[in-house]
Formats: sequence, C-alpha cells, structure tokens
Amino acid sequence: MNVESNLNGLTVGKQTGVQIERSGLIAGLIGGVMMAIVGAALAIAIGDDLWKAPKLIATFVVSPDAIAAPGFLAGPVLIGSLIHLTLSALFGIGFGVLATRIWNMPLSYGAPMVLGLVYGLAIWLIAYFIILPLVNPLVLEIYAPAFLIQNLTYGLSTGLAYSLLHSRRHAGSPGNAHTERRGVAKG
Repeated sequence: MNVESNLNGLTVGKQTGVQIERSGLIAGLIGGVMMAIVGAALAIAIGDDLWKAPKLIATFVVSPDAIAAPGFLAGPVLIGSLIHLTLSALFGIGFGVLATRIWNMPLSYGAPMVLGLVYGLAIWLIAYFIILPLVNPLVLEIYAPAFLIQNLTYGLSTGLAYSLLHSRRHAGSPGNAHTERRGVAKG
C-alpha cells in the first residue's frame, strides 16, 4: 500500500519494498547509461581510447591480455558494459533503499539530486581508494578526475531518475502534493 504524507510542505512518499527496488533499479540503469555517455565524452576530450573503460572493467572476468589491443573489442566491451550496468542497477537499488526506507527522505525540492551527488561521491571514494586497489587495480588507469565526474554524473542522474519515477508513480493519487496544489479534493 502506498501512503503519502506532508512534512512542512515536503512530500514524503512511502512505497512498498518491490516498488522501491524497481524504481531504484531503473534509476540506477539510467544513471549507469549517463555515466557511460559522460565517460565516453571525457575519453574523447582527453584523447583516450573510447573503449578503455568498458575493457578495463571487463578485466574483472577476462585476462588483461584480452584488452591489450586499442579500439573496439566486442567481447571485452560487452562484458565490461554488462558488469557496469549490473553494478549501476545494484547501486540504484541501494540508493532507493537508503533514500526511501532508511532516511525516509523527501522526494521533492531537489533532495534526491543532492543525495545522489553525495552518493556518487561516496561510491567514487570507496571504489577508488579501497575496493579497486584490492580487487582490480587496472581500472585505476581511468583518469581520476574523469572517473570522479562520471560517478557524480551517476549519482545526480540516479537521484533525478528516482525522483521522477516516484512522482510519476504517485501523480494523481489521492493526497499527493501535486493534486493538492491543483485544488483537487482528496479522495
């Protein structure tokens, strides 16, 4: 059951568990695609191999020798892209759970985007300085500022998408802020 309440004009939505995870998964995939697009643009801007990031990500499961050749290599690029999108979806679910279940955060007035930026920064800090050096140091070959910008893009895009998915799911439902502003009576 969906229930909405207002806290000082801020709409706070309560979703069921499956809706939170579904919205987070979709938002995370959108964030992951945006992250890849920004990553490709940054790679071109700094004169790096356009396919370097997905090939480096693929080294989690394929030999580093398999990615030695520059340019597009179907296997490593597809594997790296699948790993990237899988992690993006999982982090998106984590964002939804954190924002909605744990913090019961207002999903209006830009709060999800701010949380998204912080979330993207936290992912970058943990991945870049703790996880990747232990698990796959080859991914650290991605230029650090570009990797940071990509993670901030992921967080911002995920927060925005999550907010939009939530507001779309609740548009026109009794008791939401959008309906109240239009003067429609609660049902």
